[in-house]
Amino acid sequence: MKEIKEVNMDGEIVYLKKGLLGWSAVRPIKIDGKINWKNLIAGGSWRNLLVVGFIVLVLLGSIIEYTGALKIANECLNKTIEVILVP
Repeated sequence: MKEIKEVNMDGEIVYLKKGLLGWSAVRPIKIDGKINWKNLIAGGSWRNLLVVGFIVLVLLGSIIEYTGALKIANECLNKTIEVILVP
């Protein structure tokens, strides 16, 4: 991991790391030996956590709905084949 720099901006410590695309802000899990729960759980932003959670729920709901539709279509196809094959 590359070195993380501490910068004091208006009395608040901001952690910066240089990457491929330049400098970016880092949200460390531990600050001064204490666990920062907001950074650990939400990655630094509750709003971003809610957006990611919403996207995951929509994708999960889509997958569940699709598998249910496939099950119903398979049952209908089996009943149709039974009607055609059994006179």
